[in-house]
Amino acid sequence: MTILIVDDSLSQRLLLVSILKSAGYTDLATAETAASAFQKLSLTGPLSGPPNGALPSVNLILMDISMPDMDGIEACRRLKASERLKDIPVIMVTASTAPDDLQLAFDAGAIDYITKPLKRVELLARVRSSLRLKQEMDRRKAREAELVEVNQRLEETLRSLDEKHRLLQAEQEKSERLLLNVLPKPIADRLKQGQSVIADSFPSATVLFADIVDFTRLAAHAPAGEIVALLNDIFSRFDRLAEKHGLEKIKTIGDAYMLVGGLPTPRPDHAEAVAEMALDMRTVLFGHTRQTGGLLSIRVGIHTGPVIAGVIGTKRFIYDLWGDTVNIASRMESLGAADGIQVSEATYQVLCDKYVFEPRGKVNVKGKGEMVTYLLQGRKQAALAAQP
Repeated sequence: MTILIVDDSLSQRLLLVSILKSAGYTDLATAETAASAFQKLSLTGPLSGPPNGALPSVNLILMDISMPDMDGIEACRRLKASERLKDIPVIMVTASTAPDDLQLAFDAGAIDYITKPLKRVELLARVRSSLRLKQEMDRRKAREAELVEVNQRLEETLRSLDEKHRLLQAEQEKSERLLLNVLPKPIADRLKQGQSVIADSFPSATVLFADIVDFTRLAAHAPAGEIVALLNDIFSRFDRLAEKHGLEKIKTIGDAYMLVGGLPTPRPDHAEAVAEMALDMRTVLFGHTRQTGGLLSIRVGIHTGPVIAGVIGTKRFIYDLWGDTVNIASRMESLGAADGIQVSEATYQVLCDKYVFEPRGKVNVKGKGEMVTYLLQGRKQAALAAQP
């Protein structure tokens, strides 16, 4: 621990050195003026200079108040203005005991004072006390620096965690969107909750199949990219219509499109919602027909009845339907006519009060024999509004 003695009196410096050495303090330095002390401390002005002086580390300064070039009070004030040196304790050595002089010393930043003539016991007691204070201040500064470093590392860690959390959320949202592209949200939620087998029976639902007429022939004479782009455009419009009408798309197979109304969340007007969907689908294809020179038309089949719905598969799973209702709806489509929306007797009975139908008569349905069917023409209100 280095102690710097600043006093213009040689005898006073020697006396202080003698007392301190006898008490075991051997790392001592002396300066006869404030300017000399500043040079040893590498202090070139009111602020700190580069730490390359003769005394890079000083733990205590004993400063005489009465010196010729600059008194100890002004010297202390300049030391305390230095960011690097301000924490070094300064004990003033003075022959004055006037309260005003001592107050000036404390105001300048001195931590204590010793009056002349020096008393050995008092001097050593004040030196030990000041050095302990300096050690405690150094420990606190080191601890504060450590805490600052820890806080910086913590902030960096938190920023990293925030970024990872953001990326994780983005991936989760991406996975959620992908999952909802495959499964209805209520079904996806049940899977995420850990249900391994999902199968539900619905006493009444309405199933729709739609197929683009002669699409295979069209595909044989057009580039693959154009065919895929055309199907994507049409089915994307169908997807938006399904969302608009609150229906559940089940799947597409080639140029065929399948959806259902009334599940996974039951609703009483599922047949009406599917009828509206079918009419809108026909309007979409009519627009494409005009653009492609009359090449496209749609064939739609609808049937209402009980179904079983569930998830099959483990990797590329799908939400699918089973039962006679699905088979009959598929037959309504395959046995239908271009630009026609063929519905079964069951669907007709549900919708006949609100929609206009054309009886088609009986068609022979595989596995069911002859069934009475109808062609959905439009809404009754629209038909009445069109009459003169």
